[in-house]
Amino acid sequence: MPRHPTADTYRIPEMLRDLVLVDMLELTGSTQAAAELLQVSQPTASRRYRRVANDLGLQADRCLPPGRRYGDAPWLRLLRRGVNHHRLSSGVLRLGGAAELEPLLPLLPPRAVVQWIRLPMRSLPHRQQLLEEELLDGLVLRQDELDSAHCSAAPMQLTLTSAGPLWLLCRPDPVVLALARQLLG
Repeated sequence: MPRHPTADTYRIPEMLRDLVLVDMLELTGSTQAAAELLQVSQPTASRRYRRVANDLGLQADRCLPPGRRYGDAPWLRLLRRGVNHHRLSSGVLRLGGAAELEPLLPLLPPRAVVQWIRLPMRSLPHRQQLLEEELLDGLVLRQDELDSAHCSAAPMQLTLTSAGPLWLLCRPDPVVLALARQLLG
């Protein structure tokens, strides 16, 4: 009987890695940054994207908003949902935010299993779309970012820093919200 991965042991299954690469490209905007997140070389990330783009008929158009720059097909969104379901069923949340928030991650409770995505500045104005396209499960924001976010999701306060509150904005998926509540204790 196959063992289902847990949050502590979660690894992206081999057959899903190229689909996750497309998401990392969408989120970071570059093969170098995507390669770093996936712990592969930049040439490997480029080669894998070319292969999956060729196999699936994807076309990169960096003028489109995040979520559609590296492939804009309805079936790609369905594949993304399947990959996300696999990750979430293992208790792993994909959260993103500004690079300067990354050092605060070790302050999250030890039970939290978070895949952190350092968002480039050009992606920050597209926060709502990153959640809607299911590229991220949630966003970590400072108070001033939250005030200007105009997101439909209800924010949850993270008490990680004495420099002021941080907020977690999650997409309205029951599994995501349940994992976020566990994260917040």
